[in-house]
Amino acid sequence: MKILIPMAGEGSRFAKEGYTFPKPLIEVNGKPMIQAVVENLDFDADYIFLVRKEHLEKYAGLRETLNRITNNRTTIVEVDSLTEGAACTVLLAKEHIDNDEDLLIANSDQLIEYSSQNFNYLKNLTDLDAIVMCFNAVHPKWSFVKVNSRGIATEVAEKNPISDIATCGIYWYRKGSDYVKYAEQMIENDIRVNNEFYVCPVYNELIKDGKSLIPFFVHAMHGLGTPEDLRKYLR
Repeated sequence: MKILIPMAGEGSRFAKEGYTFPKPLIEVNGKPMIQAVVENLDFDADYIFLVRKEHLEKYAGLRETLNRITNNRTTIVEVDSLTEGAACTVLLAKEHIDNDEDLLIANSDQLIEYSSQNFNYLKNLTDLDAIVMCFNAVHPKWSFVKVNSRGIATEVAEKNPISDIATCGIYWYRKGSDYVKYAEQMIENDIRVNNEFYVCPVYNELIKDGKSLIPFFVHAMHGLGTPEDLRKYLR
């Protein structure tokens, strides 16, 4: 499995509060945030990190940190400009994911409480095309999944609570090439939310193609993306 983690945001809210390191290197219980995220996912996998070029140039140890936390199973893709959204940013790694290997796309600033073993059972013992990690919430800041009576997803929506099943921002595809195909299809059809191309709505293209997606519920999700979120988690 390939795990792709975009970490190319500016982290401006942390900088405004006086943090001097980029967000992936901010300490969470004594570890860089990105190390906490990788250890929390708890998978035997190859990692792809999408990293701001200026962060790699300014913080010499960042590249080595990423290698160490993954036992050197790391590919680093440099990002040197803003894209039109996270779905586009992920596609910067197209050459590494446009294949039949399964792909997990995960945020760089959140932790979840879940069983990676149960997730592995689900993906390995079924023929599902995609799985999205979820929890129950209705705040419109999240993305959402609507399911039918059999628990199969019929629609996803960004920033619109079409159900009480919210996504964690962790998206699995049995084939990385499916993400590439459907993301490019979504972009070609100019399907945006707030003028951006998001990752979650890519699943609508997969669903329309007759492929299967189900939610996998985690016990809890903890955001670390803002100074306030981080303080709340560390309390």
